[in-house]
Amino acid sequence: MKRFLPLISCTVFLIAVGVLSVMHPEKKLIYNYTDSLPHGFYMIENELVRKGSLIAFHPEKKIQRMMTERGYLREGGYLMKYVAAEPGDSICTRQGKLQINGEDFGRILETDRKGRRLPAYHYNGRLAEGYLVAIKGKEDSFDSRYFGPISKESVIGIARPLWLFTGTNHTQ
Repeated sequence: MKRFLPLISCTVFLIAVGVLSVMHPEKKLIYNYTDSLPHGFYMIENELVRKGSLIAFHPEKKIQRMMTERGYLREGGYLMKYVAAEPGDSICTRQGKLQINGEDFGRILETDRKGRRLPAYHYNGRLAEGYLVAIKGKEDSFDSRYFGPISKESVIGIARPLWLFTGTNHTQ
């Protein structure tokens, strides 16, 4: 029986996902394969996005192309990051650090792990209406520290962990 446990678990999971998708067609199921968050399945829901929300979003085309070329993200992929700033919040990228409302949100690196130059986003002011700052909070995460605020229109929805795989490295 133990031999069939993974097969049974997977079958039950797929049936549950099928039932959820019929009962709640506005929700989406996505798989996170990047190392910035635990690998696994996340349910994407259309809810109000606010500070602290884990969101899934499509990066702008120029950034998406760079991420695909460097192997950070697959073609047509999405990112999942936490919302750290909303319209009206004070954003500052001075002295190689991102600060939001005076709170330190980590260093801004010049190169990635392979020594490739990272984009530089420079700003000092209030975040404009219609934009969010999305970060992971780790120093080596590719997030708004490098590509700047994201448009609220690029947000797919709020990501909620559904089935995560442990023992993965969370560094991207």
